[in-house]
Amino acid sequence: MADMTIVKNLQSEIFVPITPPPVWAPVTKELKDMKIALVTAAGVHMQSDKRFNLAGDFSFRVIPGDAPVEDMMVSHGGYDNADVNKDINCMFPIDRIRELAEEGFIKAISSVNHGFMGGGGDQTKFREETGPEIAKQLNEEGVDAVLLTAG
Repeated sequence: MADMTIVKNLQSEIFVPITPPPVWAPVTKELKDMKIALVTAAGVHMQSDKRFNLAGDFSFRVIPGDAPVEDMMVSHGGYDNADVNKDINCMFPIDRIRELAEEGFIKAISSVNHGFMGGGGDQTKFREETGPEIAKQLNEEGVDAVLLTAG
């Protein structure tokens, strides 16, 4: 095992909330029987959508499962997204998920996928509004599993 360096008392320029422990759900289906959704905190959205507020935004955008990647873009102020805007798949691998569905590895990609801008923003609103609304939409769509990518 490699040596690890632990640094104490580091500070961030942005508020970093204490993250609660994850809630795990048992996997009850094989991947070939699952509808998979993509959700990203990387700021991906349709070019026709309103851009995210780079100073902090807790809203989300719906990305259709059949939307062409050429119609997608990123607005996010927390990372260099130049490469993502050249190839959305590096942060939002929608073409790869479609390929897995075509191959029968998964049942289908969800027709409802989501993008939001992670980092900063009102964490209470994320926890109490954004997250539950995204979960509600995915549940209504019959999604079995979600691939979540960061920004």
